[in-house]
Amino acid sequence: MKTRLLTLFAAVLLALNVSPETATEQEKGEQVIADFEGENPVASTFTTHKAKVSVVRDAPEEGGKSAAKTVVANKAGAAGYFGTGFSFPDLDLSDADEIRFWIKTDIESQFNFQVHSDENKRIRVFQFSTDGTKPGTWKQITAPVASFTVPQWSKGKADLERVKKIQITAFGSGPYDGRYIIIDNVVSSGQRRHSPSAKPTATDKKDGPEQRGGPIHLKRTELPSASKSPPEGFRSLFDGKTLNGWKAFARIPVPQYPGAPFKWRLEGERLEVARKNTGRWAIEDGAIVGGQEPPGSGKGAYLVSEEKFGDFELIMDMKPDWKTDSGFLVRTLPGGSPGMQILVDHRPQGGIGGFYGNGIAGVHGMPFAIDAEYDKEGNPIRMIAANPDGDRVELNQKTRDILNYATDVDELLKVWKWGEWNTIKVRCEGRIPKLTTWVNGLKIAVLDMNAIEWENYDAEACARLMGSKGHISLEVHNNNFNHWLGTDRWWPGAVVRWKNIFICEL
Repeated sequence: MKTRLLTLFAAVLLALNVSPETATEQEKGEQVIADFEGENPVASTFTTHKAKVSVVRDAPEEGGKSAAKTVVANKAGAAGYFGTGFSFPDLDLSDADEIRFWIKTDIESQFNFQVHSDENKRIRVFQFSTDGTKPGTWKQITAPVASFTVPQWSKGKADLERVKKIQITAFGSGPYDGRYIIIDNVVSSGQRRHSPSAKPTATDKKDGPEQRGGPIHLKRTELPSASKSPPEGFRSLFDGKTLNGWKAFARIPVPQYPGAPFKWRLEGERLEVARKNTGRWAIEDGAIVGGQEPPGSGKGAYLVSEEKFGDFELIMDMKPDWKTDSGFLVRTLPGGSPGMQILVDHRPQGGIGGFYGNGIAGVHGMPFAIDAEYDKEGNPIRMIAANPDGDRVELNQKTRDILNYATDVDELLKVWKWGEWNTIKVRCEGRIPKLTTWVNGLKIAVLDMNAIEWENYDAEACARLMGSKGHISLEVHNNNFNHWLGTDRWWPGAVVRWKNIFICEL
């Protein structure tokens, strides 16, 4: 797919009067498509409202000397949205993998990166956000082509072989009059084939779930895990055949803590659209299988028990693919969140058996961090301890000190069964609960929520929010592709499996 971007944006360069790289450079994994350094590089621009587009001497470190700046007129009337973009002759994006570009703006908003064909009739979009980004600072956006969606207002899916324009549009936080957007260094990433019209061959190297992610049992033939009978005092919450007793919900954003200001609130049509994506849930070989819908879309979901529980012990078998950010929440509200999550973050720098407070002040208790070792082909082959000095480290003294008990990663590695079923257990007791977790019989962590010191955490307020009883919620996490985790949070096509779900009410 990466090849298509190279072909596509070589044409973009012509449209923008930007010189393409040499053929030799195009063969590499990365190519600069538009750096706005040539003559008249913004000659083919357009805007949705009155605005001025110019070349400015302002660029990120990774860029050159110039970038394209769009300034919205003070009386443009851009109340609900504003867009700026480039038109060009038909381009072929059909083999593209991802598009990267830099943006600098004083707009805190949701944005769409749009790809158009047939003028404005057929469109695909990749959504990103600048909320939380300091105005006037550069931010790089990565837009995987597989994650583009078709908006409701489009008359169909854009034909990636005949792309006519690209556009960046802010929406939902207007008015945008007087605001600016600067774009620089549009880059394609991928492996170029020798002809723009070349079709995939058996020898082409293709990225996919088997490369540094995806199912971790690809290389082995495994006998199905036998169903179990509930231990004494426990009863089953899953019949092994249907989703009776469970209901799927979309993963809707919630405020960080009770009473928190909430800029991510979805309302009206956006909320109705979001509610419709309740994930992909199926029964396979006696297990619940959960994944993103559609696969690779980045859209997560919950599967929530119809029953509510107060004090209990909960046991379940889980089998996550590598690079899934999952687990389950306890004492949740009916929609699956807020609640306290038991982490099964089976991904780089992930935690197993720790805790995260979804809507509970982001309380984060993490005893250790894990990663994977890979073979020569890039396939994960076993779990290892994460590099404490590596990139994107989540484990720190604070996340470990918040726990009343925390085992070491070496102990977890002795009991974790890579690519097989693992048994997770949690005990939840108390109005302001104390939570204890085990993995395959090994005690992992203890968190006393009545003794937490954490920013914005109010034990009484959170206890009132969760209530004395709540639901059990199985999680498929979303992944914002602009977040540092990207596809490492949920690899395209990956799934998590649950079975033998038993509860004992205390």
